[in-house]
Amino acid sequence: MEFIQIEVASREGLGSSHTRRLRREGQVPAVLYGLKRQNLSLAIADADLQRFLRSGSHLIELRMGSETRPAILREVQWDPVTDDILHVDFQRVDRDAEVEAQVAVHFKGRAKGEGEGGVWQVLKETVGVSCKPRDLPSEFLVEINEIALGDAVRVSDLDAPAGVTLLDDADDVIGQCAVPKRVAEEEPAEGEAAEGAEAAEGAEAAAPAEGEGAASE
Repeated sequence: MEFIQIEVASREGLGSSHTRRLRREGQVPAVLYGLKRQNLSLAIADADLQRFLRSGSHLIELRMGSETRPAILREVQWDPVTDDILHVDFQRVDRDAEVEAQVAVHFKGRAKGEGEGGVWQVLKETVGVSCKPRDLPSEFLVEINEIALGDAVRVSDLDAPAGVTLLDDADDVIGQCAVPKRVAEEEPAEGEAAEGAEAAEGAEAAAPAEGEGAASE
């Protein structure tokens, strides 16, 4: 994964009034932390930040004058109503040291099991990895055309590049082609069907014939 270089500025003022002013000027407040150094409050142009997010990269070089600081995107806070970016967290990285990150998993194609009445379900959208920044994958792409009804894709099925360690449990299911829930509920298991039939037969045998069991006068 490549570092995307973006110009940022030091942010001196703090508090909600200063933050609102920044946003009116098309800037987004951010913070840079990590590597046992002092936290830096930053301002970054919203347009540049949007471009970075669209790139799919998590790695960024924050340029301040003649200095650049390599970092990784850790968190983006969004306004739940307007979808505006409210705040961004970046963590410093050492280019030669491993970092942990979440990598998106995307699925390509249509599961064969969907033609057999199944439904494709995504259970995990990201997986954790550990690697050096230059080895960080932009995504994991999984082809699912051969996934039959009842089959699943697990973390162990991901093709991790050299130098990348998967942190999630190997048996964790990422996606699966399952029987739709309503069908599963409507069709009782074989044992349950047999028990139901036996119960019905027993009830029928226990029922008295017409006229039997009436009290005599």
